[in-house]
Amino acid sequence: MDYVITISSCFFLQNMYARFQTLNDLWKCLPSDLVPISDQWTHIEIVVFMENTRLLHAELCELLKMFTLGYGRMLLGLFVFSFINLISSIYIIINHRALYLYDSYSTNKSYSRILPLMVDVQIITFLMSIIVFVSFINEKRLKMISYLRLYRISNLHFDIKRQIKMFMNQISVCDSDRISAFGFFEINLNLVTSWSNHINTDERSSNDIEIK
Repeated sequence: MDYVITISSCFFLQNMYARFQTLNDLWKCLPSDLVPISDQWTHIEIVVFMENTRLLHAELCELLKMFTLGYGRMLLGLFVFSFINLISSIYIIINHRALYLYDSYSTNKSYSRILPLMVDVQIITFLMSIIVFVSFINEKRLKMISYLRLYRISNLHFDIKRQIKMFMNQISVCDSDRISAFGFFEINLNLVTSWSNHINTDERSSNDIEIK
């Protein structure tokens, strides 16, 4: 059951990563300034391409959200259970000194205790790789913001301006300012940033007072 959950999660996340990467690569095919080019890109083609990319990006974000809500708590529970089981196995091995007994019976007994320990370590490694993989996917998902900010909106056509604004609003609605821990709890990055800036400001003011 553990391996089924882990393998299915990795398979789904690999597909999501590849699709977000494909969207980013397709966006690079557009003209650099989003200006029509004769015999290559017309104004209508640019607008339609941007709209289709935006809709695909929204569908991928929705799929990622559904995965977080569906698999999130299951993965978190599996991680906590495996970690507790790992700690308890290490305690039992150290307490009974199974690794330091060399007779055949004790050796077989130590193997029976070490095997579950190795399984727990493997499961925790898989789950940690899933966490890292999700962070890579989130980076690819937000990569589109850096592309949109490169354009000078004031020089663009109204239809293209509208597509860029809709895209930016869409990404902000998808909780781009939050870190979701498998759908179990969320950390508002804006709140954390404001608190850190407030603390840094207080520290600087206190240091200035001490210097004076």
